[in-house]
Amino acid sequence: MIDLRKEPPNVVTVDGLKRLLEDGWLLCIYCHEVPELRGPHYHGIWYVLAIEPKERSRWAALITQRTRRTRQASASGSAPQADLVFREIRTLSTVFTMCKELGYTIPAAPMVAGQAVIIDSKAE
Repeated sequence: MIDLRKEPPNVVTVDGLKRLLEDGWLLCIYCHEVPELRGPHYHGIWYVLAIEPKERSRWAALITQRTRRTRQASASGSAPQADLVFREIRTLSTVFTMCKELGYTIPAAPMVAGQAVIIDSKAE
């Protein structure tokens, strides 16, 4: 399956993910941390990826892009440094909300660390 420990071949923002999905890529939800039930909600860590349907070794991970100023950058007057990290989805309801916002009406998410589910059909 997908080895998230290696350097990904591609990373995308939400807009880039939407473009890939529109081009026919598959939506993949990967469970990184076993979810635990806290009150009425499951909390864990899930990653969102797009997978190329014909060559499944090609994938792109959804990232969060944050900018931060370091003391050196501020002192030298250079632009803020981009900090790119995998976007961690922390609750199951957020996974389902993201699926809905991307046009998937039947959301799914694995509940075991290391497992992934591919959602390949959108609402017509």
